[in-house]
Amino acid sequence: MMQPMPSDSRRTWVSASLAVLLTGSAVAHAAEPQVGVRSLAMGDSLRAMATQSEGMLLNPSGLALTKQFQATGFYSLRLPSFGHFLHASLSDSITNRHFALGLYYNYLTEKPRFAFRLRSGGEAFTQLVQGAEIVRTGHESGTALAIPIGERFTLGASLKYGYYTLRAQLGPDMAPPGQTAADSRIDRENSVDLGSVDHVVTFDIGATVRPFAGLHIGVVGQNLWPHGVEMPTLLGIGLGYQLGERLLLAADTVINFTGQQTCIDMSGTTCTETARKTTVRFGLGGEYAIAGRVPLRLGYLYDNDLRAHHTTFGLGFISRDPGFAIDVSVRQRVSGGSETVLLIGLRILRGDGPSEASQ
Repeated sequence: MMQPMPSDSRRTWVSASLAVLLTGSAVAHAAEPQVGVRSLAMGDSLRAMATQSEGMLLNPSGLALTKQFQATGFYSLRLPSFGHFLHASLSDSITNRHFALGLYYNYLTEKPRFAFRLRSGGEAFTQLVQGAEIVRTGHESGTALAIPIGERFTLGASLKYGYYTLRAQLGPDMAPPGQTAADSRIDRENSVDLGSVDHVVTFDIGATVRPFAGLHIGVVGQNLWPHGVEMPTLLGIGLGYQLGERLLLAADTVINFTGQQTCIDMSGTTCTETARKTTVRFGLGGEYAIAGRVPLRLGYLYDNDLRAHHTTFGLGFISRDPGFAIDVSVRQRVSGGSETVLLIGLRILRGDGPSEASQ
């Protein structure tokens, strides 16, 4: 389990937003929700205008907002946890005028840093492990369906499968004789399971309404069948406003209901009772398409769980014939610890969708 640390040490050892709840831990933080190329550069916003790949990650109802086929791929690097993230997706709102469909696959691997305890027998924890190699991996795939209802309302849902592992490899001096028998998380190769989530299914339901021209309101419930810190239940609420063809403004609030658990009874040597804490992330951003071809994106994100402030930035290039877009996004934590997220993506575009500012 994760051992509580002083503030400065915690910033050094705990990777971005992931900490694992195990027996005797003080706090477990949710894994950070993955967002798309444009959203990352706009403060994790866009749930009100989450089209194509962004729709599958943020709000499935957004798939029906435009008429377009899109193939998307992007790679993200997170530091200092050496996190690598890959995304590939296909979305189609052209073939059938009654609904839009999407398919996606995500893969991640990173090396978070935190300390944990091992049980030496009975109820006692006598060994604090620091410096063990910890590896987090994940596979997630899903399909999304969106249906336009009239001209101003869309409804969408997605079905998702997830497989996540979080394991630490103990060195020869980290596992004393008899450790495997005393602590059931340790296998014969001295690998410790720190909270894996194996072969789970969950779903999202979202809606987008356009009460008048330019304004979009999005609401989405994500992971409504929750699975620990990896796939917690989220409520996302977003506003988006399109000013002309080139400028877009967006603001989102994401409420996490099940992603953080705090130990409230440490009277014994193990944690006997936990409580969930609701946390909030707030982000806002803007996008301006220079000459209709070079989108410039800026944003801000605040996470009250980590008490962290972030600035975000992105730049892209769009070609209409042939239809493709290249995007680069950056998020930098400026307080509450150190974190940098870099993302580069390629999109293949087909169809008569609206301008990039509204895609």
